[in-house]
Amino acid sequence: MRLSSRKPICLLMNLGGFETRMDELLTKAFCLGEEVFSLTGEGIVPLPAQSAIVPVNVMSLSSGELHVWSSLVNEQLQEREMNVANVVILAAGRKYCGVLPLGTIIFEGLRIGA
Repeated sequence: MRLSSRKPICLLMNLGGFETRMDELLTKAFCLGEEVFSLTGEGIVPLPAQSAIVPVNVMSLSSGELHVWSSLVNEQLQEREMNVANVVILAAGRKYCGVLPLGTIIFEGLRIGA
């Protein structure tokens, strides 16, 4: 990946089993973004270089929990002035790893960065 394609911010989203590939995924995240944040149960948490704060497993959240969690994350995105132009999401789990733009629908009309 070219350095010029890096975004200022990369958010980590856990699709189940993230912790089994933690080192690989953190390396990828720091290549994608200058700063990396974990999407935890408390919302957006900044990661120091190569830290190990596991994001919340969004696949294990009920529909109601996902609504509350995504609202919290979206409020924090707005407070920190994170927007589509400067954020990318690294969504990963045990077998999947992909990059999503901010604003991607994650579940039944819920978006991260709505």
